[in-house]
Amino acid sequence: MAQRTAVAVRTRVGGQKQPVAKRPRLARAGGARRGDATRQVILDAAEQCLAAGDFDGVSLRTIGEAAGVDIALVNYHFGSKESLVEEVTGRRAREVHDARVLALEEARHAAGTAPPDVEAVVTAFLQPWLKRISSGDAGWQNYNRLLCRLTMMPKYLPLVSELLDPTALHFINALRAALPEASPESIYWGYMFLLGAVVQIMAGTGRLEQLSRGLCTTDDINSAMREIVPFVCHGLRALERTATEARG
Repeated sequence: MAQRTAVAVRTRVGGQKQPVAKRPRLARAGGARRGDATRQVILDAAEQCLAAGDFDGVSLRTIGEAAGVDIALVNYHFGSKESLVEEVTGRRAREVHDARVLALEEARHAAGTAPPDVEAVVTAFLQPWLKRISSGDAGWQNYNRLLCRLTMMPKYLPLVSELLDPTALHFINALRAALPEASPESIYWGYMFLLGAVVQIMAGTGRLEQLSRGLCTTDDINSAMREIVPFVCHGLRALERTATEARG
């Protein structure tokens, strides 16, 4: 109907029929929407397959079958497994980065002229991520498992660095401001200890539930935040004290 109306208006104004005036743009728009939807289906399937299976053993054909599309479409949209992995990891990494940076900016605003304290910095780092992986969204849970695996695979270090270093440097600088007496070495070690604690929560192996016989669960974000923030912050402050004492 929209196409016929557009043609009729053009005929009355110009006196000549131009039936193709609107059709190419409509066709491209519809094709683009279908293409975007197909890409998202493939990305979701790849996320699930790479998180659950033998990472190196997951092929483009396997991902295509999980997505319900021909492997030719997977190749058309992504070209290679490496490109697909980059797209899968990048789309959610950008969202988490933006949420963390926003939380840190809010902490800075709340702190006024002073830098945010270490508790505010650690909370801004943890909460956006833990909130997403504990939301019950299967996509975030798959991404969480995938990211845990990637960070342990040396050959993907360049990709992990490209995706995560901007966030890391943001928060390392914030920790330096919150702990001005800490040595640079202590800040870097402290950040890695923070990541190590987070990965234990993120991994979702069931180890915590097994050890505590169900008393603790990793999907309980409120309990996780209540326990991990003071644990990490006391450790970071201890590193600052150690550096101060070492300088005499």
